[in-house]
Amino acid sequence: MTYTLIEPDLGRTSGGLRFNSELAAAAEGRIERITGPGTWPEPSDEDVARLRQLVARCQEAGDAAAGRDRPVLIDGLIGCSLPTPLQGPIVMLQHSLAQTPAAARREADCLRSASAVVTTSAFAAAEMARKYGITAEVALPGTHPRPVTQPGSPAHLICLAAMEDNKNQLFLAHVFQELRRRGITDWRCTLAGPITDTDYAADVCDALGGLSSVDCVGELDGAAVDELYRHADLLLLPSKAETFGMVVREAAAAAIPSLVSAGTGAQEALVAGHALELDIPTWADALERWMRHATYRTELAATALEARESSVHGWDETARTMLSVLESVS
Repeated sequence: MTYTLIEPDLGRTSGGLRFNSELAAAAEGRIERITGPGTWPEPSDEDVARLRQLVARCQEAGDAAAGRDRPVLIDGLIGCSLPTPLQGPIVMLQHSLAQTPAAARREADCLRSASAVVTTSAFAAAEMARKYGITAEVALPGTHPRPVTQPGSPAHLICLAAMEDNKNQLFLAHVFQELRRRGITDWRCTLAGPITDTDYAADVCDALGGLSSVDCVGELDGAAVDELYRHADLLLLPSKAETFGMVVREAAAAAIPSLVSAGTGAQEALVAGHALELDIPTWADALERWMRHATYRTELAATALEARESSVHGWDETARTMLSVLESVS
């Protein structure tokens, strides 16, 4: 049986949409992606009505002879933005968790009404169990093999994330200013990712004032992202909340260690590097040690190289997990 995955059209790349694309490709024709039109995650009444009609049509395309509807896979950005849950066999694919009380109430109702819930990390599954009493299956993101990084000089830091409050580039700007106050200047950083909040991006640029070593390059295509991974020393991901952190595993596949936020799903993705509390002196201390102590930096790079093979988790495993859940609901 072929299943339908309904996802939002964000007009940009995102971790969730990249997951969906890789999942569908690995499922080899058994999962078809279609767009649910609307201003998600803040839909209009018309958006909601259109989605319900679309879901009903997809369900009715099931096994008519057996008299049962086909389950539909719904991206949680759509499915958990609804004022009332969808009906019929629904599998919710949850890429992230709500950050406000109102969104959490909607999320709880929609997830509890779903026939099954799949998320992308054990961390997120545990959070759903704790917050909502829901048991979710885990379909870990896959990772493609990458060439080992060939960094140059000066040290090259990278942050690949949408420019928005949750990804916390403003925090990084303050960390970088602290490094400058300490006289640590032999480094450069590339901040890459779509600008989803223009006011926030302006605040980041203001906070970076005087730091010519930081480049904000916006959204990059796949080839440009690959090039970043080929010549990077360290990935930075100081998100306030993170379900998994695909970029952490992608960096690890190129033998690049990471610094990530402690207490988030990015810690689960970490195979080489450190998870740190979101404290400016703590991150500045970690970067100062990494930059000034060659032995430590070499050891961390060696750990990343050793862990590189184990960090590659095929997307075919992700697809098998998802199809197994869908088949259990059929």
